[in-house]
Amino acid sequence: MWLYTSYGYLSIVAHYDMPSQLLVRARHPDHIQALFPDADVEYMPSADYPFRVVLPRQMVLLAVSDYLVHMMYNNFKASINDKEYHDACLSVWGTMWEYGEEHR
Repeated sequence: MWLYTSYGYLSIVAHYDMPSQLLVRARHPDHIQALFPDADVEYMPSADYPFRVVLPRQMVLLAVSDYLVHMMYNNFKASINDKEYHDACLSVWGTMWEYGEEHR
């Protein structure tokens, strides 16, 4: 699952051998810390997503739910303060807009 929040982009997948855990991955350590401030983020420089942490599914569920409950913006791109991250999200938006246009 790819999750874009105002604070960052995460890739969240099932842990390969711990079914009760999820692997939360990012390309920037702050993106994990934004939703999981107490997480002990591991750095693996050769990995596709070099920042990662293993967390209980329930903890991820609660953090994402809390984000949704407190979300007040009506325009996602305008809610992003980090310019580089904003521009990356704008690029993704453009790609998905083109994809949608092909399926109208």
